[in-house]
Amino acid sequence: MEYIKKFFIVIGLFLLSQVSMTAYTIAKGFSMEMGEVNMPLFATILLILLAIGNIWLLIYVAKKLGFLSFKFDFLTKKNIGIIIVGIILARVIAIGGTLLLNNQGAKSTANDAVIQTIFTGENPLLIILLLGISAPIMEEIVFRGGIIGYWLEKFPIVSIAISSVLFGLIHGPTNLISFLIYGLMGLILSLSYYKTQRLEVSISIHFLNNILPAIVIALGLI
Repeated sequence: MEYIKKFFIVIGLFLLSQVSMTAYTIAKGFSMEMGEVNMPLFATILLILLAIGNIWLLIYVAKKLGFLSFKFDFLTKKNIGIIIVGIILARVIAIGGTLLLNNQGAKSTANDAVIQTIFTGENPLLIILLLGISAPIMEEIVFRGGIIGYWLEKFPIVSIAISSVLFGLIHGPTNLISFLIYGLMGLILSLSYYKTQRLEVSISIHFLNNILPAIVIALGLI
């Protein structure tokens, strides 16, 4: 019964994590239907405030559930080493996977293509907030903290496998290569969390992996 309760709590965490991005997608779609290339300033400000509130609320819930502290004492030599190795492996997977996709005639994964389409030209602060900050924090809370540290904490192998597979699927893979790109990244993040028992470690890896592409899109360099 306890596992069923925790399962629905994790589902709730996931739904909560999607609020700001869903709101952005709806607002962007409405703006495009109105013939506007970019969203009006008022909508952008509202979305920035919503994203900040969404992040704060999810962090608050994660702290209450007991799998997130957000204290800087996680920056030990061991954890810093894991973060460095994790980001290197993540970039190797991303670059290697993209090269394989290029050989098949695709420039990037479908997920990356959609992100570039709907975010390019929008407010830089909003882009960096949603892609570079919000996504790493919220996805780690759900997929690592929620699944591995809370729901299936007594079954590490199962929870790591489920977390990695779901992380791969949630990014909308259209072929095996794109699934492996995100699934293997999910595995790296899952192992880094499990080995350190600090969600801040996997968040750091995820953040470092996301922030540069977010800045590139925000500055219109692609």
